[in-house]
Amino acid sequence: MDVQPLLYPVLTAIFFAGSFVAAKYTTLDLEPLTTSFLRYVVAFIFLILLLFRHKLKSLQAAKKDFFLFFLLGLTGIVGYHYFFFLSLKFTEVANTAIINATSPVVTAIAAALFLGERLGKWNYAGGILAFAGVILLLTQGDVDRLINFSFNQGDLLMLLSVISWVIYSLIIKRLIVKYSGYTLTFYATMFGVITLFFLSMTEQPLQQLQTISTASIWSILYMGVIASGLGYLLYNLSIQKLGPTKTSSTVYSLVPILVSILAFVFFGDPITQIMVFSILAIITGLLFVMKKK
Repeated sequence: MDVQPLLYPVLTAIFFAGSFVAAKYTTLDLEPLTTSFLRYVVAFIFLILLLFRHKLKSLQAAKKDFFLFFLLGLTGIVGYHYFFFLSLKFTEVANTAIINATSPVVTAIAAALFLGERLGKWNYAGGILAFAGVILLLTQGDVDRLINFSFNQGDLLMLLSVISWVIYSLIIKRLIVKYSGYTLTFYATMFGVITLFFLSMTEQPLQQLQTISTASIWSILYMGVIASGLGYLLYNLSIQKLGPTKTSSTVYSLVPILVSILAFVFFGDPITQIMVFSILAIITGLLFVMKKK
């Protein structure tokens, strides 16, 4: 197994997991859309600074592709976050986490249908095992939570969030053969910031900024530079190296593990035997996901 390409989704998962901790601090001061807008403003500034390394020529693109760039921002940045935050008004956090864990499955189906991506049987078996481990981790082994699971308006909104991210991944796979990961991340973030600007105006962000805490400022900087700037860049590069299915499976399987560890470090949340067992199942499944056909 070539280890280097695997670093892209693993680092992405680490950066994404850290944003869960950072977001917990910002919820005390900021509304969801305002938080998303500020983090991507920071991310966009960070990407502009990277132009000193990538040069202006890296932003050259065909006019016909700008609509796809707009769709990247609309789905991967605006749609994913907007539907996620909106779903929390109508459903439980546990429900959103379980539905979000279906992203690799939905991505695999969509990649097979629209991109003709085919993996080996052991890859798909590993994906199923990793998915089972994630569900076990999220439900803490409580079967009743799955048996009594029922869809409501919030769950459907969360499903739209997952679909938005899957569409983003498929578009990236199509464009990554023509453009660098940096170019795609730059334009997706630019269009995402423009759209979030208008959406966040409904929350009166200037009033919120007057009472923002130091912890929230540092959290916004982390989410902007590390989670959104570097995280999205690495995710796009991972799709180029591994494809959308393996990338999604790795990232969305590792994030719950890393969030559990960070919750223990920052908030003292306990690590149970069920968590350890599910982590082993996830890691074993990922080894099969990355196995060559």
